[in-house]
Amino acid sequence: MYSFKISSHVSFPLEGLDLRPFLAKECTSQITTYDLLSVICHHGTAGSGHYIAYCQNVINGQWYEFDDQYVTEVHETLVQNAEAYVLFYRKSSEEAVRERQQVVSLAAMREPSLLRFYVSREWLNKFNTFAEPGPITNHTFLCSHGGIPPNKYHYIDDLVVILPQNVWEHLYNRFGGGPAVNHLYVCSICQVEIEALAKRRRIEIDTFIKLNKAFQAEESPSVIYCISMQWFREWEAFVKGKDNGESSRGRTRGDLGLPVRGASPLPAGPGSGCSSLLPSPFPGDSVAQITAFS
Repeated sequence: MYSFKISSHVSFPLEGLDLRPFLAKECTSQITTYDLLSVICHHGTAGSGHYIAYCQNVINGQWYEFDDQYVTEVHETLVQNAEAYVLFYRKSSEEAVRERQQVVSLAAMREPSLLRFYVSREWLNKFNTFAEPGPITNHTFLCSHGGIPPNKYHYIDDLVVILPQNVWEHLYNRFGGGPAVNHLYVCSICQVEIEALAKRRRIEIDTFIKLNKAFQAEESPSVIYCISMQWFREWEAFVKGKDNGESSRGRTRGDLGLPVRGASPLPAGPGSGCSSLLPSPFPGDSVAQITAFS
């Protein structure tokens, strides 16, 4: 198959690219202009060549050429006349720039405060780079109970940034969201749930192993039930802790396709897509064999 590179020059603006005419009618964004941030260029043919990039330092506005390990300061006219392969734009907003400058000024005031607040590092990165960061979202490091999930506490410093009270109040009044967090603690409710889930896994796998041994020792079982092979694999992942506790957590036996009281037995065999089940000492319950048909 023959291919060739199109080398026609495409003009593009460095600033003020207005995309409002191309937005969907239901778009609610108030900012529709974009400024160029980076350009990827390709030198060579369709079959081979070399890539370089031009990137702007948003702090001083200077453009740089990145060519492997070499970085060179260049004039913006060189960028504008480049044979662009990929263009990267970001929303431009003078209001967002002023907002960031105001936050920096507030932080520099170092007003005495009895409180300090924690904000999501992920959201703060949006504030520093997005024209429209949206409401503060501290749920990236909080659980539904308002504490720190036990599995996140050991790296919580990577998830939060400490802000003085005056900065937090300014951001909260401007963007809303939250919730406000001025104390970090491991959630005891989540800890209890984790321990209960671990206990449930141990009980289920121990019961399975015990009943399966009894089933294997039985010469001619009177009744064998079937369950979905897909569910059996989900359950196996659950008891081994490989599914984050989501596959079987909170479901009932009826939801999972296990035989319930009064259910009719189904034949199991190679190609049936079922796992064999053995009768359980608990009425209406069944437990899958380790050996399953696929």
